[in-house]
Amino acid sequence: MSIIVKNGQTIGPGDVQISVLGDLNMEVTKLSYSVKQAHKSNYSIGSVTPTSYSVGKKEFSCTLGLRFSSIQSLEKAAGGSLLDIKPFNIVATYVNEENEIVTDRILVKFLDQGREITQDSEDITKEFEMFCLGIEFNK
Repeated sequence: MSIIVKNGQTIGPGDVQISVLGDLNMEVTKLSYSVKQAHKSNYSIGSVTPTSYSVGKKEFSCTLGLRFSSIQSLEKAAGGSLLDIKPFNIVATYVNEENEIVTDRILVKFLDQGREITQDSEDITKEFEMFCLGIEFNK
C-alpha cells in the first residue's frame, strides 16, 4: 500500500510514525483521516450554469485501527472506558527520501468501544470511527 509518491519514490507505512495520546508504541493497524467542505453552486437570473459558488461547513473524519494489546492498555489507563477519554491528538509524521518531514495532527475522541474477533483472523484488531474535531495538515 503506497501513501505518497514523490520523484518516483513511494513512501509507505514503514516511513510513517504515528503517535496516539503521545505514545509512539501504540500498535496502529490503520489510520485514515480527511476533511471535506460543502460547496454550493450559485446561479444568476438568466443563467443556466453556475456563475459563482459558496462554501459551507467543514466535516472531519478519522478511523483508527488498533491491536488488542494497545486497546487493552488504553482501557486500563482510562479506568475501563475509552469513551471517558477527553479529546486527544493523533500525530502522523511522514519522512520522504529527501528527509523532508510532513506532520499532520488530528484531534479526536472515541465514539465507541468494543471488540472485533473473526474465526479467520490470526490477530485481534478493532477499527474505531473517531469523533474528529479538526485536522491540521503539514504543520
